[in-house]
Amino acid sequence: MKTALKVIAVISAALMLFGLLTIALNAIFNRTGWLYNEYLCDLENSVYKDYGISAEDASRVLIRMMYYSTGRAGDLDETIVENGEEVPFFNERELSHMKDVRRLTKTVLWLGIISLGLGIAVPILLLCFKKRDAFRTFCAAFLIILGVLVVVMIALGIWASVDFDSFWAAFHVVFLDLESSTFDPAQSRMIRICPPELFADFIGRFAVYSAVLVGIAAVACAVYLVVTRKKHA
Repeated sequence: MKTALKVIAVISAALMLFGLLTIALNAIFNRTGWLYNEYLCDLENSVYKDYGISAEDASRVLIRMMYYSTGRAGDLDETIVENGEEVPFFNERELSHMKDVRRLTKTVLWLGIISLGLGIAVPILLLCFKKRDAFRTFCAAFLIILGVLVVVMIALGIWASVDFDSFWAAFHVVFLDLESSTFDPAQSRMIRICPPELFADFIGRFAVYSAVLVGIAAVACAVYLVVTRKKHA
């Protein structure tokens, strides 16, 4: 019985961590005011000078892409003014790719909601039924899994900073279809308005949001382990 409770505690700790990360991801997709600042302050000149697309149009389309990815927008029927001419923004290949992105994003977010629910419910039940040893295992497992995740994220961050193209290609190989996700900037407006600086800001914000959410849970786990150490001994 004790072994089973420990296994349950470890699994619930992993589920909670995953759920917290998806909350951070959801915040990036749905709190999109930062995109206006990104373009109006940092990317306006490069995007407009290089491609003739205004910062207002670029940020508006990107926000629509974010909302579409999470299901808040039902379509990507967007037009922009490019070099003085109004044109549809997305081509058919881009729309097909965004459908894949939408399926992936919604799946991850729904799994995150379920994981977070289970990750919270299990430790509450452990405490209610006075399974304090299992709850300590939960706290310890959360901290250990978090430590492993931090190491992995640092490694991925180094990889992305050294060779972003190979990192991005590997991501699409694992989660999407690489061939259908590869676009020629000369043919794809979507790629033109998504420079590397944008992805760097996205990742940076995700890291900050994740650190806050996960940090609160980690501190709570660490405090519980310290407070109950003498009693457990």
